[in-house]
Amino acid sequence: MKSRKRQRKGLVRKNEIIILTLFVASAVSLLAFTNSFGVLAKSLHLEKINKSITISLPFGKKNMEQTARYYSGEQVQISSSAKKDSLGKGLSHYQNWIGTVKKIKSQKDSRQKHHYSYEVTFDNGKALKYVQEKDLVKTKRSKYSKGQIVKLKSSATADLDGSSLTDYRASAGKIDHISYNHSNTTGGYKYDITFDEGGKVTNIQEKDLDKVYEVQLKSENTAAQNNEILKQAFAYAKQHSGTILSLPNGEFKIGSQTPDKDYITLTSDTEIRGDNTTLLVEGSAYWFAFATGTSASDGVKNFTMRNINIKASDLEKGNQFMIMADHGDNWKICNNSFTMVHKKGSHIFDLGSLQNSAFEGNQFTGYAPELTNVSKIDDNADLHDFYSEVIQLDAAESSGVWDGGLIKAIDPNYENYNKEKQLCNNITIANNSFVPYIDSHGKIIAYSGTIGQHSSDVGLVKIYDNVFSNSLVSRFNQNGKSEAWIFKAIHLKSNYNNAVYANSIS
Repeated sequence: MKSRKRQRKGLVRKNEIIILTLFVASAVSLLAFTNSFGVLAKSLHLEKINKSITISLPFGKKNMEQTARYYSGEQVQISSSAKKDSLGKGLSHYQNWIGTVKKIKSQKDSRQKHHYSYEVTFDNGKALKYVQEKDLVKTKRSKYSKGQIVKLKSSATADLDGSSLTDYRASAGKIDHISYNHSNTTGGYKYDITFDEGGKVTNIQEKDLDKVYEVQLKSENTAAQNNEILKQAFAYAKQHSGTILSLPNGEFKIGSQTPDKDYITLTSDTEIRGDNTTLLVEGSAYWFAFATGTSASDGVKNFTMRNINIKASDLEKGNQFMIMADHGDNWKICNNSFTMVHKKGSHIFDLGSLQNSAFEGNQFTGYAPELTNVSKIDDNADLHDFYSEVIQLDAAESSGVWDGGLIKAIDPNYENYNKEKQLCNNITIANNSFVPYIDSHGKIIAYSGTIGQHSSDVGLVKIYDNVFSNSLVSRFNQNGKSEAWIFKAIHLKSNYNNAVYANSIS
C-alpha cells in the first residue's frame, strides 16, 4: 500500500526533471555559441529586430564575462600606455588609475570575433565608459602595507596636495592608511604616514617611499646571536649610505662578557630606530664610532638613534651600555631610554671631540647601584666613581686616557688621528630626564647621574629644559673643596659663554 501511494505523487520523477533541465540549458547554450539564434532569426525574417535586441540570459552573461578578460566587479588598472577609449576620448590623464569594472560591452567584427570594452568607475566618483580591453591590466598590489615602517626618499619634494616634504626627507615613519591615487598619471596608491619626527603627512605617492632595513633580532636568540645580527646590519649600512636600521617590536638580549672584543661598530649616514624595542643588556655592550681623520668632524657623521629602550637584565646590580665616539659630526640621539645600564665609573655616552650634535627627549634612569648605600666618601676613594657623567663631553687625544685605552687598543689609526687635542663643540642637551631607579616597593635602587666634563674644557654647548632628580652627587657635601664644582648635576669648564638654563635640579 505504501508503494502505491508513492506512485500517485507524480508522473515524472525528480531525477528525470533534473536531467531534462540540464538538457534544455545545454541546448540553449549551444544555440547561443554557434550563432543559431541568428540563423533562426533569418529564417523567421527577424534580422532587423535581432540587430536591435540583446538576448540576455543569466548563464549567457556569465559565459560572456568568462570569455572577456575581466569580469563585472573586478578591480582593474588603466594601462600606463592607454591613449584613447573606443570612442576616441583621451585616457592619458587616467593612466595607472585603479577602478572597478561596472559593465562589460561586446561587439563583433566582420569575422564574428568579440571585442570587449568596459565601463570602469573610480572611488572619487569619476567613470570611464568605453575602455578597450587592451588598455586594462590586472591591478598591482600596493608595494607597502598598513602598519609597515617605510622611509621617505631624499628626492621627495611634495605630497599630492602640493605640501612640501623637505622636512621629512630620509625619515622613517609608519603607514596609517592606504588609498588609490587619482590625482595624476602616477596612479596606483597613495599613503598617509606618521613620521618618527612626530608629523603626520597624507597623500604621499608610492614612488616617494622606500623600504627600511629590517633588523632580524629574535627574542629567543642568545645575546651573542643578536650581537652578530646587529654587526651584520651596520656592515650593510656601511655599504649603503642613508640606511635606516629598523628594530622589531619586542625584547631582545644583547651584550657580552668581553665587550672590548665583541663590540658593535657604528657607521656614518645611518639611523637605528626602535618600534617599542627593548635591548636587554647581559654583561656589557660597547658600541664604538671610530675616527676617520685628524679633524674633529672626521668620524661617524649623520648618525641617528631613536625610540630604543636600553635596559639592564639585572635591575638590582645593573649592567653596562656605552657608546664611545672618537671624533664625529651631526649626531641625533632622541627619544630613547636607558635603564640601569650606567655602572660605577662608566659613561653611557663618552664623546671624544664630537661636533654639531643633539641629545633630546631621552630618559636616563639609575647610576651606580654599588654606591646607593654609601653615605660618606672615604679619603682614598676614587671621586670619578661618584660623578662619572651619563653624557661626557670629552676631548679626544692620543694618550689613551680619555677613552680608558679602549679605542686605542683596537684602532691602528688612533695615534695618527688624535695627535691634536680637540674639544666637543656645538652640542645640545635638551628635554632629557636623569632620574633614580625605584623598584616596585618604592625603594631607591640607584640614584641618578650627571652630565658634563671633568678632565678638559668643552666648546660651545646648550644645556636646557632637562630634569635632574635625586642625583648621586647631591648626597655629598663637597663645599669648600677643590672638587666641589664636579659634584654638580651639570659640570663643565669652558671659555665660551654657554647656554645652560631652565634645568630642573632637585
